[in-house]
Amino acid sequence: MRQLTNLQSIIFALGALLMVAGVGCVVFGVAHPWLQKSGALAFALGALCFAGMQLTQVYTGTNFTIRRLRRIMIFADVCFILAALLLVEHTFQILFPLFATSIDGYNSYIHYIYNNWVVALLVAALLEMYSMHRIAYELRKEQEKA
Repeated sequence: MRQLTNLQSIIFALGALLMVAGVGCVVFGVAHPWLQKSGALAFALGALCFAGMQLTQVYTGTNFTIRRLRRIMIFADVCFILAALLLVEHTFQILFPLFATSIDGYNSYIHYIYNNWVVALLVAALLEMYSMHRIAYELRKEQEKA
């Protein structure tokens, strides 16, 4: 896999830090609405930085397992961005007035959008951890063969 440059590594690490800090602010900042709003925006910015830097890493080899794991990692990045969008919607309720015109719309909003950022984040984190560890193992195994 192509290594990140120093600047890209800093952006990658900063994105991960912003995601953790943003979720922490949203979860533990219940008493302060400004802390929740800034946390949601920090998570969204962090998810974009994190996913963007991961997408710049390219695997040019022929190992099918690493290619499959790379696709799983890309899906996890999409889940991180989806979690960010759902968290921003949960915090700012941009689409809520469109759904809340009827009881069915309100139920749909609660069912499909409200607090579902947690599910998307959980799926993304599990897939990310699995693919990162497996890719590292497969790359080590590939280097030992060579």
